[in-house]
Formats: sequence, C-alpha cells, structure tokens
Amino acid sequence: MSTRAVRVFLPALRELERELQAPIPARLRILRELEFDLEELLAALLANGVPPEEAHRRATEALVPDRHTLAILDRLHAPLYRRLTRRVREERLRLIERSLLVMATVGVLAAGTTGLFRAKLLVDPSPYLWPVLGLGALLLATAGSKVFEVWIKRDHRVPARGLGAILGLSAAVLLAGFGGTILDFYHLTALLARAPDLANALVPVWLVRDCALLSVSIILALAGGLVWLVLAQWLALVSGARRSALGLDTHHP
Repeated sequence: MSTRAVRVFLPALRELERELQAPIPARLRILRELEFDLEELLAALLANGVPPEEAHRRATEALVPDRHTLAILDRLHAPLYRRLTRRVREERLRLIERSLLVMATVGVLAAGTTGLFRAKLLVDPSPYLWPVLGLGALLLATAGSKVFEVWIKRDHRVPARGLGAILGLSAAVLLAGFGGTILDFYHLTALLARAPDLANALVPVWLVRDCALLSVSIILALAGGLVWLVLAQWLALVSGARRSALGLDTHHP
C-alpha cells in the first residue's frame, strides 16, 4: 500500500467495504490491493499532467468496481462452506445447521456424562450438578455455533455478536458450581448439627459429590472462557486490520 500522507481514496474504500459480503480477511485484501492500484494510477496520471481532481475521477471510474463486479468478487472469495451449500435453500440449510449443532452438543454431553459414570461420580450426584450440566450444554451450543459461524461458515457480517453470551454463560456455569457447593455445605452442616455422629458417613459422600460438581463446572467454564478468549483475540486482530485499512484510526478524510 502506498505511503502517501493523505489517502485520498478512503471514502471510496469505506463505501466499498460496506457493500462487500466476503469474509473480513478477503475483504481487506481486496481493499489494500485496490488502494495500491488506485494510487499507482493516480500518480501516473498526475505525472502526465492531468489535474488532480480529474486524475482522481479517472482513477476512480477506471478501477473502483460497480455492483456487478462486487457480486463477482463476493462469489470468487466466498468460503468453501458457502460454495458447497449454494444450491441448498436458506431455510433448509438453517434447519440442517441447527440439527447438527444439537447433535454435536448432545454427543459431547453424552461422552462427558459417560466419563463421569465410569469414574463413579454420578452414583450419588449433587442435585446442583444437573443445572450445571444444563448451563454447560447451552454454553457448548452457543460457543460451537459461534465457532461455526466465524471459522467454517465465515459469516463476518456481525463478528462480535454472541461473544458476550459465551462469557456470560461461562461465568454462570462457574457460579452455579460454586453456589451449589456452598448450598450442599450448608445442608451438610445442618444435618451434622442435628446428628454429629453421622459425620464419618456424610462428610466423605459430600466431598465426592461436591468435588465432582466443582470439577465439572470449572472444566466447562474454562472451556467456554478459552473459546471466548480465542474469538475475542481474533476479533481484535481483524478489527485492528480493518480500522487500519479504512483509515479509521487516523484523521484522514
């Protein structure tokens, strides 16, 4: 990209960026290459004695794509997923995507629950484990949906949408785990206050139940937090690149 102090084609680039539907990395690559070509053509016209305003107009008319060309560019840079599903009706495709997401979430939960059964942690589980698992299922579905949207479907129209929900559900899972542990502890102390001779029988059971509850909630919350962190970092990188390409961090026009 040219190092000209004044980027005279920024208004055209910003308008073009709003109309492009390609994924953000492809969109930025198109804009950078176009700006370079525009400034090279502008410099050549100015060198040939064309007045600045006329040179700017000629360069814009010659290189800035129209709507038909933009549609072609969007098709050329469409992600693989969009190309493979182009012939599927949008309503049917959404139904297939949601069904697969539900199946994947159920599969992950089934695998995790099987592991807990094999470890004999669900023989006598805390009643608060089920809300944690329910929130965990919602967290996995939300995180999986966002990962699919950003990196497989590559739909970058609103890339930040859903990130707050992932972080909020991760916190809710963790709070549910710790809250359940505290409530179980109060219940245990109430029982021991009435029958202290049951301590040897009740305390080991409480430890196993609530260690399982805490472990599951922490693992689910960490998994959700990791997905949020990776997505947020990716968003920060592409947002910074987009602002730089469009001159939004400067005082250029």
